[in-house]
Amino acid sequence: MITQEEISSKLKVIIEACVAKLSMQILEIVNCRGTFSAAVASTQKIVNDLGIDILQLICSEVDKAYDSQRDKHKIIVKHKCKMRTLLTSMGEITLARKLYLDKAQRRYFFAVDDLLSLEKNSRIEQNMKVDLIKNATLTSYGKASELVNHKVSRQTVHNLVKSVKTANLPETSFQRKRQEVSEIYIEADEDHIHLQNGNSAEVKLVYVHEGANKVCKARTELQNVKYFVSLENEPDKIWNDVAYYLYKTYSMSKAKLHISGDGAYWIKYGKQILPKAEYHIDKFHIQKSATALAKGNIKLKSQIIQAMKAKDREALKMVFKTQCKKSIERTERKTVAKNFFYLENNIDTYNVRNRCSAEGHVSHVLSSRMSSRPMGWSLAGAERIAQLRAYYYNKGDFMRLVAGDEVYPDTILNSPIKYNSVVDNIGAADYNRQAHVVGIDGITDRISLKLRKFLKFSDF
Repeated sequence: MITQEEISSKLKVIIEACVAKLSMQILEIVNCRGTFSAAVASTQKIVNDLGIDILQLICSEVDKAYDSQRDKHKIIVKHKCKMRTLLTSMGEITLARKLYLDKAQRRYFFAVDDLLSLEKNSRIEQNMKVDLIKNATLTSYGKASELVNHKVSRQTVHNLVKSVKTANLPETSFQRKRQEVSEIYIEADEDHIHLQNGNSAEVKLVYVHEGANKVCKARTELQNVKYFVSLENEPDKIWNDVAYYLYKTYSMSKAKLHISGDGAYWIKYGKQILPKAEYHIDKFHIQKSATALAKGNIKLKSQIIQAMKAKDREALKMVFKTQCKKSIERTERKTVAKNFFYLENNIDTYNVRNRCSAEGHVSHVLSSRMSSRPMGWSLAGAERIAQLRAYYYNKGDFMRLVAGDEVYPDTILNSPIKYNSVVDNIGAADYNRQAHVVGIDGITDRISLKLRKFLKFSDF
């Protein structure tokens, strides 16, 4: 068993080397009068190098600890030094591991990889994967690569994002049956994106919150906001997801629901799923149509808004007739008619007290990544990024997204582990799989195929 004194002596050597480097750096900066920025860069490099040395020490000691406690009759060493390179946020690390053969299970394995939960056939460490996927969620694949100093390519970032299964994202924490709230607000709008085939698509956004609190004089903040997105044409799924969240999170007996939007069919469809909800037209679109109908006339626009508040259809029709008479061009009359009918159709749902910030949320949550710059999406790629952005703004855990619900074992240096039992459990579901033999795995000639077939049905 490895003792604490052995680990301490090895760490002491590593730290002494780091201290020597730092001393040299300080002398150079003081004597040559270097800049503070240069000191930051060189210190960061030394700290990263120290971290890599410590990680290599950890992996080496894990391998030695396992080797000293394995059953040497059942588990034998097939290769004393197999190298593996991993890319981490601290830099590139090279690990030297032993390749073992478990004769009972007919399985080759690396104890370090299994005990430290290193992903097989991956050259990027999980924490760095998390950073890359999170960066690609917020910005382009190319810029996500730039943020890690081009340690990986743009295509690698794209492949990492593509590997994420967004169909069943981990649930962000539900707060079961919060204290009863009197009012719940549901606001919706959509973003329009360009597809690679030349068409366009609509990304639907719905978010639920409990109202806004004033943070400072010019800023308010939504309380307990939850985002939902969808690219599907039919609105059933997104509204069913909203309903599921509401009934799982709130006590709905006394809550009053408000749905706000621009009047689109898919938004009003929410009332079919949530029949108790009241629908309100978004004031932003009312102001926009009133401005277009008034053709920039501030006084006339004020009359239109007053007519909307009073639900006065006759006053609205008088404005429409006056504006039609003043419109000479056909396109002008078409614009006047379009905005008049929009206002008239939504006059009953206009509520001056209702506040809806859907346009701003669409810009912030979706457009800043998906449509504010010229880009073409595939439907699958757009759905994936939209879901990841909603997951990010719902404060989702990206490590859980990448690693799943794996339970990582405690570090071997701090707690005793029965290494044989750990390895017995690792890959227990793979007993009946074909055996892997180093040296012939990548060969597909007749001899290698016969060897693998023989190994599959024979004992060692």
